[in-house]
Amino acid sequence: MNSFSRKLAKTLIEQCTADQVLDGELYTVEELDEKWNGLAPEYMAAAVPQIAEYPLAAIAWAAYVGMGAAVLWDKSWAEYKDVEDWYSMLAKPRGFDCLDEYVVECLVGYRLESEEHQRLEGVIRKCANTAHTMIRKEGIEPQSVMAFHIFARAVKVFYELGISIELRHRGYKYVKVQVNAEQPS
Repeated sequence: MNSFSRKLAKTLIEQCTADQVLDGELYTVEELDEKWNGLAPEYMAAAVPQIAEYPLAAIAWAAYVGMGAAVLWDKSWAEYKDVEDWYSMLAKPRGFDCLDEYVVECLVGYRLESEEHQRLEGVIRKCANTAHTMIRKEGIEPQSVMAFHIFARAVKVFYELGISIELRHRGYKYVKVQVNAEQPS
């Protein structure tokens, strides 16, 4: 499972870097990683029933959850850090089916008919297609315990992907810093 997650993340990072929405890596935000543990069960409960008819949405919507989390973290972490039910906060306004539109329009701030939204939607759709193909190539029996676990790994990667895409959009970037560890004599 870990090798699948690493391979999926690497592939999506390369794809998103080529599409100019990432800079070659995923960002790590401990607070948001911890939030995933609380919202994952609700996300999975909403997404798993969608897999048969809408597998790409079931996978991709986790990226929008990550984007929404990144917006709230950047805007006012002090205000949102103690909220227990992040999933409902992001999904309830329009429901699971329109979670993507709510995050993009109300949190990220793109008009739904804008070029920015169309571009973002295309990138996330392409990533979901890639993930879906990679999951299928694993040859795991559908609706099995293993299928559930690989789906869970994929949506966690998409959550992290969404965080990274939105933080980059907001101007965050990793900068190499050289630290001089020498002690003065």
